[in-house]
Amino acid sequence: PSPAHLGVRLSGMTRSRLDRPARRLPSRWLQLATAGLAVSLLGCSGWSFLSIFRRGRARAAEGGTSGTAAALKEELVKRCDAFKAKQEEMWDFMEEHPEEKKSKKSKKDKASLLEAESFAAQRVELSDDLQQLREKCIEAIQGLEEMNPTARPTSGWRGYGGETPGNCVLNGTWKLLFTDAADATFRRGKRGSAKTFQEIDAEQGWFINCVDFSNEKSKLQGFRVFVEGKALSDNEIELIFRKVRLLRRSRFFPEITIPLPGPGFLRAVGRLFARSKGGKVNESNRGAGFKLLYVDGDLRIHRTFDGLYFVQRRLQ
Repeated sequence: PSPAHLGVRLSGMTRSRLDRPARRLPSRWLQLATAGLAVSLLGCSGWSFLSIFRRGRARAAEGGTSGTAAALKEELVKRCDAFKAKQEEMWDFMEEHPEEKKSKKSKKDKASLLEAESFAAQRVELSDDLQQLREKCIEAIQGLEEMNPTARPTSGWRGYGGETPGNCVLNGTWKLLFTDAADATFRRGKRGSAKTFQEIDAEQGWFINCVDFSNEKSKLQGFRVFVEGKALSDNEIELIFRKVRLLRRSRFFPEITIPLPGPGFLRAVGRLFARSKGGKVNESNRGAGFKLLYVDGDLRIHRTFDGLYFVQRRLQ
């Protein structure tokens, strides 16, 4: 057809359509069209409804996890306090009933030279009540482990990972809240009650285990165990016990430093000591060390290679 014929046909089509009443699209079609336009725009910008949903759910989960972790931390501290109170109650009962203490006392009930329950890395002997409280503490620890906010707690330890030691989250002074390790459990004895804490220096690579006794008449005021730490991974540290410093209430030799033998010899002596006391020996082919389970600004939890747990709170 010629252009003229096309013009006639087009003009006629236009007039016929203009003469018709305007038809409105159903609201459902309008909604679908609007949704399609929105999806197209989101797709161009790299978004999707699925990603929006996932982001919203992740933000809600993040807030919920934070609240759950805080509640679980508070519950763990309560359980640690309950364990400690029950343990001291048991010790007080033994002191108030010396006749029963003497009748039941055996070589495995005697404390070690520095008043610890054992020289070896073994689990402390527990009554049925204490065992139940221990299991409750471990249950809370395992729950917090899944919410650990610090993926690389050893970052900065002696420059590990290229990080500055001053930024290492382990730095500071920590108070012991709970442990089932016999060599870190101190009952009240002739030197009085024991105050235990730990000082950590990430730059020098030292863990300094500190124990102070309350009895001012005792010649031994306390002692410090210097332990060298080596980062094995993002959450594991190997320990090498280097020396013990005795703090004495004396004008002569107020401090006595005793170098310690190699790790292999100490482990062997520890196993012999544990067997002599009749307790369970927690042997590990990895030697001394621990895995950090949970670390934040004020709470630190680790499990030793021998399977013993420590919960500590930051003092400063």
